[in-house]
Amino acid sequence: MRRKTRTVRSKRKQDWKSNFWIGIIVLVITGLLVGVLVFLYSEHVERKHIMSQIDSSLREADSLLDARKFEEAIDIYKGVLEKVSSKKFPDEYAMTQNNLGNAYGYLAGVKDKESNLEKAINAFQEALKIKTVESHPIEYATTQNNLGNAYDGLAEVRDKGANLEKAIHAYQEALKIRTVESYPIGYATTQNNLGTAYTHLAEVRNKGSNLEKAINACQEALKIYTVGNDSTDYAMTQSNIGTAYRGLAEVRDKEANLEKAITAFQETLKINTVERYPINYAAIQNNLGNAYLDLAGVRDKEANLEKAITAHQEALKINTVERYPVDYAMIQSNLGAAYSGLAEVRDKESNLEKAINAYQEALKIRTIESYPIDYAMTQYNLGIAYSGLAEVRDKESNLKKAINAYQEALKIYTEEKYPIMYQTV
Repeated sequence: MRRKTRTVRSKRKQDWKSNFWIGIIVLVITGLLVGVLVFLYSEHVERKHIMSQIDSSLREADSLLDARKFEEAIDIYKGVLEKVSSKKFPDEYAMTQNNLGNAYGYLAGVKDKESNLEKAINAFQEALKIKTVESHPIEYATTQNNLGNAYDGLAEVRDKGANLEKAIHAYQEALKIRTVESYPIGYATTQNNLGTAYTHLAEVRNKGSNLEKAINACQEALKIYTVGNDSTDYAMTQSNIGTAYRGLAEVRDKEANLEKAITAFQETLKINTVERYPINYAAIQNNLGNAYLDLAGVRDKEANLEKAITAHQEALKINTVERYPVDYAMIQSNLGAAYSGLAEVRDKESNLEKAINAYQEALKIRTIESYPIDYAMTQYNLGIAYSGLAEVRDKESNLKKAINAYQEALKIYTEEKYPIMYQTV
């Protein structure tokens, strides 16, 4: 019996020790759990506080961006990026990088184009590290479209062919998501941008094929953009088509493609009226005038030159020398070419005088210091006009003026830099 009693006591002692350690373990685990919960709660509170600050900052920056206060917006976006990391706040990080890219893109239109576009590209690329096609397809497409715009802008400064290819690749990536069925407006926007990039690339190489691609892309956009629902986008796309057809006319089917260009520009003018969009109206009238000028070389010379003159004169109602001097000079030069052409058909003296006057107006802006290439071309055309006028009256004085104009052109068209134009002059 004693033996049995000892056995029971031993078991009780073991149970007590076991319960003691279980209690300790439970207490430790409970403490750890409480610690973890407190930590997680504090993390949640801190995250919520940071998120509130981020949202407030982003709203402020976006408002500044809308108000065209680009540098102030950039400072705020950069401040946000100091608080958020791509690991802790991936969505906010990517969104801020995308918006920062847009801000740099807008600022590039005001100053330091190359450096600001490079910064825009870097920001978009950072955003795309998070917003992949698999994880965030919609944001991926938006950022790729923005990246394409930045590369297209950078192509105007340097490495034209290479940057346009990058722009085209970015737009094509966006179109993997922005289909006509799923995202029709985004599809149309990117197709129009793609068309613009192909038009610019046609200036570098493969002119015919790239212009065809440009036209096709713009026509895809017009499946969505209509004259009623998306009138300004419709007008912009029609303008791009007109530009592409005019360029294609230099490669083949000149008459047919110029007629298509003219039709497109006329469609654009249904929306871009002088009252509603005067700047766009003037630009399209100038393009329309140039298309008529080109068509005059194929058929109906007098009639098409008269239409060209009318279009350029319409453009000059908006692009005055005081408000838009560079555009004013360009249109005056185009007007001079139209009057020179018309002088070959009728009223030689009066039309050449009008041509000379137009070229002289252009030269008020196109000085040798500010625009040397344009100066040289305008002086060359002025020399031709004076030579023609010498055949009608005041032969000696007009020939002297012609010679003087040619000599001015040769200050730029040197044999070393411009051998072809040097020989022509």
